[in-house]
Amino acid sequence: MKRAVEIRLEPITCQEVVDDVAMALRPLAEAKGLTFEVTEPRDGITVNTDRRALSQIVINLTNNAIKYTEKGNVGIELRQRKDNGHILTEINITDTGIGIRKEDQAKLFQAFTQLDATSTRRYEGTGLGLHLSQKLADLLGGRISFRSELGKGSVFTVGLPEQ
Repeated sequence: MKRAVEIRLEPITCQEVVDDVAMALRPLAEAKGLTFEVTEPRDGITVNTDRRALSQIVINLTNNAIKYTEKGNVGIELRQRKDNGHILTEINITDTGIGIRKEDQAKLFQAFTQLDATSTRRYEGTGLGLHLSQKLADLLGGRISFRSELGKGSVFTVGLPEQ
């Protein structure tokens, strides 16, 4: 039996979500010797969204950033910008990790896809985190985009439109 994910939209202060994720995952980053930075505007950014779903997305993306970064830094940046006359709230998760090869980028959000599927792969996982995060973002009316350069790192962006 397939169970639907229940989304409950309510006014959420994005800084609280970012701060909760940072508090939970900063020790993991610091244990690897990574710098962990959070950048937020002083004024509160409130979005009509589902707190649990947004938290899960940011946790998944930040956890991946930490997992695939051996040295350097991981950061979470919260910001708003205008996009075609509408306000877009963005949470950027940046890292100085291994990056993603151009030829692998199209497969990134597919279920059960591990880009390194060899028996000697260095990173554990089911290949579901990005797929589920993208599904949750869709349910919230948002999207996840990214840019990445092999050997230099990645930036994953959760974009939530004004509703």
